[in-house]
Amino acid sequence: MLLAGSGCSYFGPKPAASKPPTQQQLEAYAKEQTDLRRDVSHPNGELNEHCNELAAVTPGVEEIRTNAGVIESRQWTLVANGSARSWVYVRPVDGPPDGWAPKPGIDKLNFQPPIETSLASPGNHFLAYAPMDGSAPEDGQKSAITRELFGAAQGEFTWHGRKYSYTVAPELPCFPPLQ
Repeated sequence: MLLAGSGCSYFGPKPAASKPPTQQQLEAYAKEQTDLRRDVSHPNGELNEHCNELAAVTPGVEEIRTNAGVIESRQWTLVANGSARSWVYVRPVDGPPDGWAPKPGIDKLNFQPPIETSLASPGNHFLAYAPMDGSAPEDGQKSAITRELFGAAQGEFTWHGRKYSYTVAPELPCFPPLQ
C-alpha cells in the first residue's frame, strides 16, 4: 500500500524531455540521406553517365516555397559555363532579381497528391517533372532521368491537357548552382 501511494518516484527520476531538432540539424540530416540514396542508387560511375544525360535532356525544374500562405516558384535550368555545367534560375522579364514569383493558378494543375503536402517539410523543395504520355522521343528520356537523379515519381499533375509525373527533391543533382 505504501508503494502505491508514493507514485512513480520509486522507479527513478523521470527522463528529461528531449529538445526537438533544430532547422540546421534537420537540413544536415536531409542532405546526409540524399547523399546516401545517391551513393546506393548510382554505383561505379553510373552517376556521371546520368549527369551527362541530364545535360542533354533536362526535365522541367522549379524551386517552390510557401510565402505568407502563397505558393511561389522560380524555374531552374542548366547552362554551359565554359566546359562545365551549372544550374541557374530563370528571371522572368520584369520579375524580381531573385526569380521568385507567385503561382496563383497552381491549384488548377490538379496535383495528386496536392503539392502543399511536399512543402510541409523544412528545407529546399525542387519540383522536377516530365511528361507521362511520351509523345516526343525525348519525353521518355526526361522521365527516366527525373527518376534516376531526382527520385521516384511522387505524383502527377495536368498542364495544357498533358499529364506530368513529378517528384520533389531537397537539392539539384549533378551540377552546382551558378554563384
